Amino acid sequence: MVTYALLQNPGHNRVYYEQSRTMALAELQIAASGAGFSCENARVEPLAGVPYFLFDTHSPLPAPALRRVCGLSFLYAVYQVEDGGALLRPVARTDVPYADEGIGRILKYTGKTNELFTRMLLHLAVSASDFGDQPPSELWLLDPVMGKGTTLFEGLVRGYNGCGIEVGELPVREAVQYLKKYLEHEKYKHSYHMRRQGGAGGAMRAVRHSFTLAPSKERMKEDSRSLEFVCANSMYADSLFRKNTFHILVGDLPYGVKHGNVTAENQSAMTRSPQKLLEACLPAWYGVLRRGGALALSWNTFVLPRAELSALLASAGFHVMDGGPWLELAHRVDQSIYRDVIVARKG
Repeated sequence: MVTYALLQNPGHNRVYYEQSRTMALAELQIAASGAGFSCENARVEPLAGVPYFLFDTHSPLPAPALRRVCGLSFLYAVYQVEDGGALLRPVARTDVPYADEGIGRILKYTGKTNELFTRMLLHLAVSASDFGDQPPSELWLLDPVMGKGTTLFEGLVRGYNGCGIEVGELPVREAVQYLKKYLEHEKYKHSYHMRRQGGAGGAMRAVRHSFTLAPSKERMKEDSRSLEFVCANSMYADSLFRKNTFHILVGDLPYGVKHGNVTAENQSAMTRSPQKLLEACLPAWYGVLRRGGALALSWNTFVLPRAELSALLASAGFHVMDGGPWLELAHRVDQSIYRDVIVARKG
């Protein structure tokens, strides 16, 4: 048997507190299942007084499996355990970031989804999909409730192309302005285009902000990425994008505490529950997701029970991942928010 030890990102405990170990072990088991490698006796043990996540395999991890391990949201470093724990041999990480991780941390605002949590949503969606072994440059991500773009920025770090939909004009404008300044300051090669779009018999109005970018002029020619921020109602996702466009769909739904969501063109139509949002938008989200693709949604269980959300997804045609580690991702954010994650596949 070969034993691996995973050192936890120092910020992980500050996000999830007492649930951090349970969630990390669940994410590890989900990654192993998606990648098809053995992950036996997953556990937390102290080595030289420092807690590590350990698991056993029958043989050294092949490169594809190691890439999945390196994609774990809580991961800081990977080691192979030797001599009964007396030696930790460093294992080189294979997840070379496409963009600097700072791109998702710099922009601060009330209600922002934590970057580590966003990474977990992305990793869970990829693990549940049929596309986990594809090159990141070929993957397309949609955040249909994008806010100011944290999911798109974290996806870019991993090399994904990304599109986001947000009904509020101000969040979209601030996200676009931030990205322009960031790319200029960090000297990324990039191009930008804005256009307006109508549709759905005049009911839909959208403003699309499109970026093509790369860390250097040389990479712009053959290794660029696309990001698009769309100011529109998410119920028109299938009018904004062609069917079967996206490999993964990731969103942090409104928690029903400080933020509302819009289910009609009238932006005063606010609700404390994401239920009406999902009832209006899930058919369109299903349409733009590829067969074999997966969505990962987080939400506040105090305003929508898991059983009801699962039923909504099933009625829209999704297959909800259930049982085992999929049910070990719930955690308290504060007194009014108990957040959970649900993952579902198309096809």
